[in-house]
Amino acid sequence: MLINIITILQIGFSVIGAAILLIVYLFFLNNINKNWFAVSSCIGLLSCLSTLQIWHLDFILNQTDLFNEEWYRFFLFLAPCLFFFFSRAVLLPEKTQNLWLLLHLAPVSLNYFIRQEIAIPIIFTIGLGYSCWLANLIYHLRAERKKFKVEMFFFGLFSIIAAFVLILGFSTPHINHYYFYIFYANSIGLSFVLIVSAFVTFPDLLGDLIEASKLTYSQSKLKDVNIQSSLAMLEEQMTKAKLYKNESLSLSITADVVGLTPHQLSELVNRHFGMNFSRYIRDQRVNAAKVALINEPKASVLSIGLDVGFGTQSNFYAAFKEITGMSPGAFRKSMSQKNEGFIKPTKQP
Repeated sequence: MLINIITILQIGFSVIGAAILLIVYLFFLNNINKNWFAVSSCIGLLSCLSTLQIWHLDFILNQTDLFNEEWYRFFLFLAPCLFFFFSRAVLLPEKTQNLWLLLHLAPVSLNYFIRQEIAIPIIFTIGLGYSCWLANLIYHLRAERKKFKVEMFFFGLFSIIAAFVLILGFSTPHINHYYFYIFYANSIGLSFVLIVSAFVTFPDLLGDLIEASKLTYSQSKLKDVNIQSSLAMLEEQMTKAKLYKNESLSLSITADVVGLTPHQLSELVNRHFGMNFSRYIRDQRVNAAKVALINEPKASVLSIGLDVGFGTQSNFYAAFKEITGMSPGAFRKSMSQKNEGFIKPTKQP
């Protein structure tokens, strides 16, 4: 059947995608919480979902009724609490970890003491509770949501998928289990597709959410900071020292130059410029590139991109189009077609 072939492809993508996401999280995502609790939760959640997908593959190949398999139910019951642990660790990094959190593992015991036709709807109800908790957490970031309006599209799709899975989970005592296994496998696969797509389309999505969460739920780090003096120092480093030209520029390097901690600089940029640090630096570089594209018509687009701090042509093009809505070449062409005196040379930001 075609649906089985599609499901097998989704399962394969899920397992490979989980491995890729784990590598990206461990080695390439910076400025996010990676303490033992966060890392353990990430590994546990991705491993749990991959294991469920392997069980779903066994169902397609051997027609095994997975609800009769104790280990399948174990991972099915474990997934919601691991989802909660990882979400909490990443979005609320300042929350302390304590033994009381282990109570969230208690529903796993339903696998052993309650009949499956009762236990499975209960565990999906618990999963609904965790989903509502996360939705409420993100809802309270609404003051910061203007920074990632388009990204909310992905959260909307996740919500729709979760709603259908929950409905199907509640219906398991009354429907053919085939429909649940197939839909659940494809839902996990589609979730991985959305996550990978979100990271490719919006590389700073997770960082944006984390910074917005810190601003909303954490105490301000700027209480004893001279805001105006720090802003003036930051502006001087960007306009006079042109710090943005450093291809390896990071939050910690800039914070050290400005005389703040990384957390303080991150909050300062978020609160006063309405964007995270990486977007702020991209803005500085793109603004400088716009001036150079107008004032240096003989310079190549690539040389300008490299000169203002972008490491590669692709990064320059992506950032320029993200901020201006057009490619560097199209921007230069549109400016050259205007009257000579319309755009006057300006000082670099």
